[in-house]
Amino acid sequence: MEEELRCFVCKEFYKEPVLLPCGHALCRACAVGLQSHLPEADNASGTATDYQEADKASVSSETDSGVVCGSRPNSFAGTPAAAVYTSAAFSLLCPQCNKQVFLDDNGAEGLPPFRVMRTIVERFGGVVGAPPAEEACQMCEGERRAAVVRCEQCSVRYCAGCRDAWHPTRGPLAQHELRALGTTCSDHGSPPVLYCNTCLVPICQRCLAERHSSHETQQLSSAARAHKTELSQSLQQLSEQAKAMTEYIQLVKGSGDKINESCEELERQIDQACVEVTRAIDRRRDELIRAARNTRSQAIANMRSLTSHAAQKLREATALLHFSIEALKESDHAAFLQVGNILSARAQETAAGLCSSLDPPPSPPALTLDIEPVIRTVRTMNFVECIPPGAPEMAVEACAARGCSCTLAWRAPAAPAAVRGYVLELDDGLGGPFREVYCGRETVCTVDGLHYASLYSARVKAFNGAGEGPYSEVIGLQTSPVAWFAWDLRCAGAEDALCLSADGLSARAAGWQPRVVLADQPLARGVHYWRLRLDAHDGDADPAFGIARADVAKDKMLGSDALGWAMYIDSARSWFVHGGAHGGRAEGGVTRGSTVGVLLDLGRGTLRFTVDDRPQGDIAFTGLRGAFYPAVSLNRGVAVTLEPGLQPPPELLMDALTIE
Repeated sequence: MEEELRCFVCKEFYKEPVLLPCGHALCRACAVGLQSHLPEADNASGTATDYQEADKASVSSETDSGVVCGSRPNSFAGTPAAAVYTSAAFSLLCPQCNKQVFLDDNGAEGLPPFRVMRTIVERFGGVVGAPPAEEACQMCEGERRAAVVRCEQCSVRYCAGCRDAWHPTRGPLAQHELRALGTTCSDHGSPPVLYCNTCLVPICQRCLAERHSSHETQQLSSAARAHKTELSQSLQQLSEQAKAMTEYIQLVKGSGDKINESCEELERQIDQACVEVTRAIDRRRDELIRAARNTRSQAIANMRSLTSHAAQKLREATALLHFSIEALKESDHAAFLQVGNILSARAQETAAGLCSSLDPPPSPPALTLDIEPVIRTVRTMNFVECIPPGAPEMAVEACAARGCSCTLAWRAPAAPAAVRGYVLELDDGLGGPFREVYCGRETVCTVDGLHYASLYSARVKAFNGAGEGPYSEVIGLQTSPVAWFAWDLRCAGAEDALCLSADGLSARAAGWQPRVVLADQPLARGVHYWRLRLDAHDGDADPAFGIARADVAKDKMLGSDALGWAMYIDSARSWFVHGGAHGGRAEGGVTRGSTVGVLLDLGRGTLRFTVDDRPQGDIAFTGLRGAFYPAVSLNRGVAVTLEPGLQPPPELLMDALTIE
């Protein structure tokens, strides 16, 4: 509390505290030192034509904090342009809130005393200066003391000591009325008895009659109780926040101890790791030294072997040389000629092979120690997380499923553990096991190629150097119940045998050879119904409608191989075609403007056809499993427009239920 009892300017206990309109306090001397005189041109001009309106304005400026003492204070917080006095002689900038206060001719000396602050400072032993003359005892000699009572008959103010000495409660003065001193009306000098809720100031009876008769007022004691209750409630909230702050400080201090322990443990780990690295380097050094010594031993052994071999050759050559020299000394020519040619041939052969048979002398090993990887590894040594991250939070508001794709977003887990990346997992849309579909640092991922009419479950987890954290909550994403697709524009031939519109919905064939067109995405789950409107058709055309695998033959009628399931139809009848076999003949054909519908029920594995939304024959194919592409084969004279994503006719669904 001591901070509240010290002046913001001089840092000492308040001496003669005064209250500024903004609600802050200053020593009177400090306030006088901070005030500055306003030039004449800046003084507010004009005359208050309505005294009551001027009084209201004095307490309702934009920057006023609402704290005003006296019914007509000599100061206000605002700007000179909105002044309510005939002149503003001084201004003062509050050092705490930087609000500018404008004062009349009395300046800071006219500011109201802050009695509550003075009482609290005295109560807690602060040094308070001499009271102002209007509050001082009139009977004290020497240092003035604050008066506590005033005699209404004598019109004299007494401190506690002088009251007992000069105005005893017995004798002729006992009948005098001693009134306890407190806040008085600055205009009339009488004690306030009411509180004006409009002007937010205490007022006396004369103030009520003169300027506050139309204002809302209440008893001063009632207003004080209400304000004390409000202050108590505010203090209760402040106390709770202070308690929370105290707990936070204790938590921070406790975390400091944990930080010290963790850092000390980290230092021990660093020392231990460096010792292990040093030991590994020492072990590797010993291994390399042994390898170098083995290399030297092998080189020396090789050198000795070469030396021994060369010495043997030299001894043999030397022996031949000496023998031949002795043979040259033979005087019997016939005997010499007997071996002369032989010795000459041996000498030539020995001379030719003496040096050529020698291996090159050993050279010192051209090796050096490569320490760059070790240095690079040492330089890249760094800390890794020892705590796995927490669970990410799925950003449900940003997750969405559109068609056969879904977008998932999540938020990073709370500190302190760092995150290196995330792993997003999705199930198969049927409640099966989860599988990983994304791994990376981003927090948004779009997954394509999902099945229509499927409810997928998704979850995500974070990981760092310490491992993987827990999974997030599982959320569900429902893909579109019907398939929206178009023709695959890649099916258009380079020879203009097949023409597709830019939107991929219309197709037209230009040649007699059938051409197969596939949709741009497969269907593997759910019930799907689409129609093809014949925009052109002549009697010689052979269109076929149905489904196919991705690698179906593109230059044959649909259904000619085992990878296509189709209905071939002309102007009078239709057949079901698969693997080149025809069957299921049904009467009724198509003309220009007719629509052919295809109902693929992958739940039951069946395929049916309609013409103008009426069933065309029975169920065409059964046992269909896997992924199929909507397909059509066209030739000259046929043009169709695709209508995907339709609801099947109810009679087809009822027939399927009856059959099941």
